[in-house]
Amino acid sequence: MDLDKFIVDFEGAIEDVPAGSLSAESVFRELEQWDSLAVLTVIAMVNSEYGFPLKARDLKRFETVEALFAFIESSKPA
Repeated sequence: MDLDKFIVDFEGAIEDVPAGSLSAESVFRELEQWDSLAVLTVIAMVNSEYGFPLKARDLKRFETVEALFAFIESSKPA
């Protein structure tokens, strides 16, 4: 899994987030568009694109896109 691709996928999952507007350090919960629908679409994207069963409580544990990516990456089976 690649961080740059994850950022692009993350942007695409959230309605009205312009392409290229997020970085690894972006605090996704501070996005104006971050709401319950965004949570659900990010969970669905991570599940479908990365095969990882992300849960809403997982999203609450992290602030940045990079921290979420690192969690998913480290939690995948070897």
